[in-house]
Parts: sequence; structure tokens; C-alpha cells
Amino acid sequence: MEYCGTLFTYQYSHAWINFMNLKDEEGANWFQNSIKATKANRKYCIDNKEKFKTYGENSWGLTACASPKGYCSFGAKPCEMNLDIENDGTVAPSGAIGSIVFTPKESIKAMEYYYNNFPKLWGKYGFKDAYNLEKEKPWFAKEYIGIDKGIEITMIENYLTGGIWKYFMKNKYVREGLKKLGLKEERKIENVNKNKSCNRH
Repeated sequence: MEYCGTLFTYQYSHAWINFMNLKDEEGANWFQNSIKATKANRKYCIDNKEKFKTYGENSWGLTACASPKGYCSFGAKPCEMNLDIENDGTVAPSGAIGSIVFTPKESIKAMEYYYNNFPKLWGKYGFKDAYNLEKEKPWFAKEYIGIDKGIEITMIENYLTGGIWKYFMKNKYVREGLKKLGLKEERKIENVNKNKSCNRH
């Protein structure tokens, strides 16, 4: 669990390091943990769509972003923050897009929903930073924020080709760091009958 349940904390290390088949000393797989956190974030938005008009099954991904009240960090359960006070209905496309390696089907549906329904959310550099439908006049960010565009681009590349993971994981300092952290590759269970031959007489 992370204090405010914001998605960027479950995304950014995964943009560079492929944790998919790694386990820590306690047997936890951080990639699977981020899948669970992402799905919980989406479920929170679905469960609260009556409270916030912006939320829904295809409008989710609460994270740090621009908002009508400035740059804020929004989140979902599980967390320690009082979500009723902190959240205001703002959704950032980077939340769902940056989670594409964890929830590909759901993230792609979110992108299609944003693109097909909110032309003001789309511009020269792709999706703008965030939007909010709660006020009488819907709010759309005018800016693109580099760090949010960055997680979109890196995660899409990892989803399509795994290219960033492939080259970053070759770095000896990265490998040494993972070893010091106690992260080891999960043992793959071989099919015990795979290499056996049956001789019938």
C-alpha cells in the first residue's frame, strides 16, 4: 500500500526495469503488485462514478497531474489518504496509458474513450494532461506536462516491443543493483515429461 494510492508510484520504476519475472526476498513480485494496484485504481473509479461524473470504466487512472486547483496528486484505495477530501474528479490520461503494460485491454479502451469523446483533450502532442467534468463548465488542461507524456511514451514502447526494458536491463549497474536488492528471477517450472521418451515394446 502507498500513502495516497496514486498510480505514478506504481509505474515509474517499471518504465525502465522489467520486474515481470523477478521476486524479492519476501517472495513478492512487484510487477504483479502494480497490476493489482492498477486494477484497484480502476475499480475505485467505477465504484465512484455516481459521485464524480468524470470517473467510469473507461475514465480512470488517478495519479499526479494538472487540475482545476493546480498540480495535485490524486489516488485510490488502498491508501492512507482521505480520498473524499483529496479527490475532485480530475482524471489524467497518463494514469491509464502509463499502465498499459499492466492492464493492456483496459488502457487501450480508455485511450479510445478519451480520443473519441473529448476533442478538447487532444492536441499537437497527443493527450493533454488531464480533464474534469465535475463543474458546470467542464475543465480541460491546456498544457502537456513532460513527465506525464514521458510515462505514456515509455510504457507504450515497452508494451509494443519491450525495447526500453531490453536495453536498460543489460546495464551491469542495474543488474548489480537488483542483486543487492535481493531481486531474483523466478524459477520456471519445467514440464517434467517434456524430455522423456516412452519406449513401448
